[in-house]
Amino acid sequence: MQSLKELYKIGPGPSSSHTIGPQRASEAFKSENPEADSYKAILYGSLAKTGKGHLTDQIIKNTLGTEITQVVFDYSDHQFRHPNTMLLYAYKDGEAIAEWTVYSVGGGSYEIEGRAPVVPIDVYSYNTFDEIKKYCTEKKLRIYEYVKECEDGDIFDYLLLMYGQMKKSIESGLSKSGELQGGLGIQRKAGYLYSQRHIDESAQTRENRIVCSYAFAVSEENASGELIVTAPTCGASGILPAVLLYMQQQKGFSDIDIVHALATAGIIGN
Repeated sequence: MQSLKELYKIGPGPSSSHTIGPQRASEAFKSENPEADSYKAILYGSLAKTGKGHLTDQIIKNTLGTEITQVVFDYSDHQFRHPNTMLLYAYKDGEAIAEWTVYSVGGGSYEIEGRAPVVPIDVYSYNTFDEIKKYCTEKKLRIYEYVKECEDGDIFDYLLLMYGQMKKSIESGLSKSGELQGGLGIQRKAGYLYSQRHIDESAQTRENRIVCSYAFAVSEENASGELIVTAPTCGASGILPAVLLYMQQQKGFSDIDIVHALATAGIIGN
């Protein structure tokens, strides 16, 4: 089983395969072709058919350079080995100097045609929860202690960084109002939910309202292409931040307590 660093990633929403993967591929392509003065990206399959809604063209342009990048949506039925395929071209003085065929394979990861994929190593010996539970019971370990045993020494620092971004996403989402982009006329609801306290509101109703407002805040940031944490996906990115921040506020848990919770959730998610 791979590191929790492969599960929790900071990146732009709304899709790990449609925004985070293309962003990372574009960064690598730009880094490998520093002499290029313009770029072109052709999107195929799912990247083409849902690319506008998933902001794929925007993230590619933002990464390679808005004024020097052309993005083309090709809706024809090309037979690539993966539905999330894009071609990247780099140009110098109008001449093509590099070309990549990129597959955005999910979770923010990508592969380049003709190159061996970079496969993260397994850092955990067990791959099912039954195996992990049995091991932890025998060793008298909490799940977060099992994470510390298997991962690099900086794993808790990494998870603290993830929690910091989760809280930023909640704060940012709560501060905004208006219509979400996309043309569907959907209004942001997080700030409205958070502020709609009624005199006769029960404790249970208040809890539900606050937790939901936190989840909406992150989800609306995700839908807008802002930075979120995959937990474990962009689409599910609002749940863990909402629950963990609310519990921290209500119970006084420390940040390290939350880090331990993120580690535990990560093992279950993995």
